[in-house]
Amino acid sequence: MSLQEKDDIANEVIDKFKEVQEKKVLGDYRSPTVHVSHLTQPCIRRSWYDFHEPPTQPDYSSICNFFAGTILHENAPLSKRNEVPLGANIRTMKPIKSKEVTDLIKYDCVTGTVDDIIEREGDIVIIDKKTYNGAKKTLKEPDPDYVNQINIYKLLLHINEGVEAKYGCIIYLDKVKSFKDPTAFVFDLKPLQTIKEEVIRKLDYLKMTIEPDRTVTWRCNWCPHKAVCNPPMDLKGNWS
Repeated sequence: MSLQEKDDIANEVIDKFKEVQEKKVLGDYRSPTVHVSHLTQPCIRRSWYDFHEPPTQPDYSSICNFFAGTILHENAPLSKRNEVPLGANIRTMKPIKSKEVTDLIKYDCVTGTVDDIIEREGDIVIIDKKTYNGAKKTLKEPDPDYVNQINIYKLLLHINEGVEAKYGCIIYLDKVKSFKDPTAFVFDLKPLQTIKEEVIRKLDYLKMTIEPDRTVTWRCNWCPHKAVCNPPMDLKGNWS
């Protein structure tokens, strides 16, 4: 076999793997509802663009990140209650399924999927798994965005099941170490009324007919909407 033939086989195998990645990430249906992640971005304008600008396809680096996360979540259940879908109309405090959300109530409702829910000595704990790059980031405390995410899950869980989670737990898994030596942070969750008020405030932003104020951070460098938003691009920051 010639060197060229070997190269052809290698490239074919690589292309097939990339096709699998893209099919898994882009083929999975995600309802066009307000997801919990839309409410935890540092910049609400980014989430506003998701609903008011033409959709953008993720680049290959993003596809790789989503693919790795999908593999992790599908193969690492931490409890019997794993990958729990939740949806609710926040203004009426009523449960709702993603497929039942119409354009008329789109900005009243939030959907999401909880990684794991456990009960320990009578207290409910909501768990979320996150990956990071340990070569670039040192963990000292949980990311505020992820803490907010679990607080919103607390509200959704309460609306759907009438229970009140007391704690959140984020387990960080280092991609560089192949998830060796995980780190976990446990924290108290906010009162339900406080969470509800914060969520409604952000839903009101998403409902606006004009774009809300921009929050400039180093993440603007990787925002899929940076072309239309046109933020200052001399931003620095650690990328995990």
